Amino acid sequence: MILKTLTLKNFRKFKNTTIDFPDGITGIIGLNGTGKTTIFEAIAWALYGPNAARTSSDQIKRENAEPHEPCRVELEFIFEDNKYRIIREMLGKKLAPSASITVNNKIAAQGAETVTKYIQKKLGLDFKSFYTSIFARQKELNALSTMNASERRPLILKMLGINILDDIITEIRTDKKNKKYLIEKLNSELTDEQGQNKIEKYKQQTRKLKKQTEEIQHTIQQNKKNIENIQKNIDLLEKEYENNKKTYEKTNQLKQKLEDKKNLFDKKNKLIEEIKKLQTKIDERQKNIEKQKEKLKKYENLEEELKKLEEKINKTQEKLNNTLKKIEQKKTMIKNIQKNLKEEKEKKTEIEKIGPTAKCPTCERTLGEQYNRLIQKLGNNIKNKNNEIKKLQQQSKEHEETYNRTLREKEALLKKKNYLQKLQIEQEKTNTIIQNTNIEIQREKKEIKNKQDEIERIGDIEFKEEEYNLVKKNVEESYKKYQQSLDILNEKRKKLENAKIELERKEGEKNLFLQEIKNLQEKIREQEKIRERIEKEKTDQQYLGILNEIMISFRTHLISRIRPMLSSYASELLEQLTDGKYREIELDENYNIIIYDNGNPFKIERFSGGEEDLANLCIRLAISEIITQRAGSIFNFIILDEIFGSQDYIRRQNIIKALNNLSSKFRQIFLITHIDDIKNFMENTIIVTEDEEGISRIKLE
Repeated sequence: MILKTLTLKNFRKFKNTTIDFPDGITGIIGLNGTGKTTIFEAIAWALYGPNAARTSSDQIKRENAEPHEPCRVELEFIFEDNKYRIIREMLGKKLAPSASITVNNKIAAQGAETVTKYIQKKLGLDFKSFYTSIFARQKELNALSTMNASERRPLILKMLGINILDDIITEIRTDKKNKKYLIEKLNSELTDEQGQNKIEKYKQQTRKLKKQTEEIQHTIQQNKKNIENIQKNIDLLEKEYENNKKTYEKTNQLKQKLEDKKNLFDKKNKLIEEIKKLQTKIDERQKNIEKQKEKLKKYENLEEELKKLEEKINKTQEKLNNTLKKIEQKKTMIKNIQKNLKEEKEKKTEIEKIGPTAKCPTCERTLGEQYNRLIQKLGNNIKNKNNEIKKLQQQSKEHEETYNRTLREKEALLKKKNYLQKLQIEQEKTNTIIQNTNIEIQREKKEIKNKQDEIERIGDIEFKEEEYNLVKKNVEESYKKYQQSLDILNEKRKKLENAKIELERKEGEKNLFLQEIKNLQEKIREQEKIRERIEKEKTDQQYLGILNEIMISFRTHLISRIRPMLSSYASELLEQLTDGKYREIELDENYNIIIYDNGNPFKIERFSGGEEDLANLCIRLAISEIITQRAGSIFNFIILDEIFGSQDYIRRQNIIKALNNLSSKFRQIFLITHIDDIKNFMENTIIVTEDEEGISRIKLE
């Protein structure tokens, strides 16, 4: 597999970058965090999808990318002389996954999962195996160096995927153990709590139920015969019942006819009696009418008297009104005279005060001799006015007496009117009584006519009491006989119903027993199936035991083959890296690293630090080669991540010089490092930097 081109769009820190991968040793150089390792994570993501990412999918897309912009990786590579092109991307806000792969410009697979499965099948490796085969990290090399043998062995086996066999063996043993528990559980289902064999117990219960079923069947046959006998008895009783019923119905019909005659006879007599009573009522009502008419005679002139009385009352009222006006006139006149009298008295008093020497208030002359004449005149005027007032008061008094007398006359007339009005009400009541009584008389006469018409419709009725009583007696006797036969018949029918119910109950019991027998037979079959299952599980348990032994032997065999194979590949690599100085390296049975110098074995601790680093690198590369060879694929590139560690300048230079010797085995070697001076020893250099906006950028030198 040869890497050709990688295009990143919004992947991690890369916005839009294309990298062309050259052959030979290429240094991937940049500060920590700039995105060196991201380049190869993108390669793995393109091949294997989200399984190859170190974070969740929502953290893969570049942080400041627009929602509508895709997160996209496009990888081109050569594999088995065919040109492959993979495009994997996440689209939209929901990061919907999409992928496609072409081989020699022809679509080979589409869809995120489909492409992943296609690559896994084509390369023969899952992501974990692929990553281990092409990607070597410093910490793995350090681990190989610093670990003791007991720690180094499981690490190497894990890197080679041998630990999967341990998982398989564990699963086989778990399955075998589970089979044991299942067999124990199934065996426990063959016996009850008392330890009794369930099949024997069910068979015993079945035999008992079959016997009970036979006994119930015998009872059912007896019940059926009993029902048959009761039915025959019922048939005879039904004939007797029908005869008694007909006799009763015939006798009862005759009785009904006689009762109809009796009812008409009684009804006719009742109508005659009711007519007599109505006629008596009419006679009484006629007498009452005559009595009321006699009463009306005393009210003959009542209306004329009321009319005359009303005229008198009106005249009296007119007189009262006139008298009242006269009284008011007199009072007004008295009031006016009293006012003039007051003025005269005031003048007289004023003149008497000022005396004869004073000036006249009117003409302003001295009174002198006019004084006495003026005083006398005023005194005469006062006297005349007092006399006039007395006269008017006397006249007013006479008018008041006339008014009071007339008022008493009016009250007497009103009392008489009230009395006459009461008589008028009595007169109206009497007329109403006469009217209502006549209405009742007409109604009763009509009722009499209706009853007489009904009597005519009934006509002549012949009814014999003796004949009716005899028929009535026969009806009672026939009904009694009919009812007795019905009671006996119903009793037999109830007996038949109870017998049928009992038969159904017995048949129900029989069916229950048959169902229980069926259930027990089913349980017996289930127990037999459990026994068959136990035998099958025992066989499976034996096979799992055999398979466990086979897998243990296979694991031992594989491990025994792995160690010489690792030693062989590592020796070939070491010879190339050291220009033939050291031709052989091996892992002993305890996985200690041994290097042969001039044919003599020495532990790795004897050699220099640079030589020790080369030995660890050879073993790590040998592990990758075994994985790819086991998958049936050839990977012509290797990625070495920070393998220089804290080594000095000379040792770094020696390792790079040694790696040049691997060009025949690895067409592309990628060295990821943060050490800048490495680029001085590189054929090709890819510089990874990060700008002010946090975007990773690539520069090929």
